[in-house]
Amino acid sequence: MRKDDYIGASISTRIYEKNLLTRTELERLNDFDSLKDILAQLNDSIYRDPIESLVRPEEYEKILKAELKRVYELIEDFSPDENILKYMREKYHFHNLKLIVKEVIQDKDYKELYLDMGELDLAFIKKNLIKEDHKDKPFISVDDLNLKNEEKVKKDEEVYLDFAKKAIEIFEKTKDPQDIDLYLDKVNYQMKLEDAKNLGLEELIDFTREDIDLINLKTLLRVKSQDESIDLLEESLIEGGFIEEDKFKEYFSMDLPRLKASLAKSRISKYVDGLLKESRDLDDIILDLEKAIDAHMTDFTIDAKIVTFGPEVLLNFLISKEIEIKNLRILFVSKMNGLDRDLTLERLRKSYV
Repeated sequence: MRKDDYIGASISTRIYEKNLLTRTELERLNDFDSLKDILAQLNDSIYRDPIESLVRPEEYEKILKAELKRVYELIEDFSPDENILKYMREKYHFHNLKLIVKEVIQDKDYKELYLDMGELDLAFIKKNLIKEDHKDKPFISVDDLNLKNEEKVKKDEEVYLDFAKKAIEIFEKTKDPQDIDLYLDKVNYQMKLEDAKNLGLEELIDFTREDIDLINLKTLLRVKSQDESIDLLEESLIEGGFIEEDKFKEYFSMDLPRLKASLAKSRISKYVDGLLKESRDLDDIILDLEKAIDAHMTDFTIDAKIVTFGPEVLLNFLISKEIEIKNLRILFVSKMNGLDRDLTLERLRKSYV
């Protein structure tokens, strides 16, 4: 698809960008003492309508979900390429898929935890997941995702249904609920890479591969902090990053200074260089790494800011809105729990505006 096809969509998106909260506005909200005070201040923003429908301030999550859903529907209305939304929705698809699988396995209801930004027919997936006549249906493998588009005959729901069935099959063999998440997380990133390639956007492909490297590094540190074996690391590593999986296996035996030196020439070095200090606790490093992963997302939006029109503009807006939602959630939780203002400020993510 040509960049010219995005002219109208980019112009509309730039208009909506003006409603994003600035860093200054977020810091000003942090100066208020209570959740109720912050909500009162947001009454003059794009969040006004969902705030007015709240029964109690503690139901703030409804505001955030309503705003995120509204923004996704806006982009859906004028995006010339469905792969933009598909790329961004993958995390919601797989979040919901994990819940469906656990509902079936545990015979519980997690409907309150579902996120409504996806486009999959979840009822179809769950219904067919428990049908007897689907038990012998062959599962899709991660390798099958490399097929060309014209070779794929499955509808989206059928593809994700197979992912769910495979997750259950793995659980039935190991009886470890963690294996459900491990498998679905891997497939999630395989799908995101495929979506990025379908968009034909090299910057997004590179961004996704860097993201995989950062996630794999976080996994490595978490495995080490919990004194788990290298076997768990091998099971958890996601394919597709710039750093080969075998490299992470080598990193497993390294102390922090050696690990820092080994990553010095990698594409993610600027995000982790200041974190990997021998004097620091691994759990604290992991928390800071999660913040660095969000900063990596923001850097993609900053780079996209100079683009006049194209898919980058739409992706920029969606990512920026998600970071804004995350920052508001940090503020709301902090005020509910009476946390220190300076600590809250440190937790806020880097923002686009």
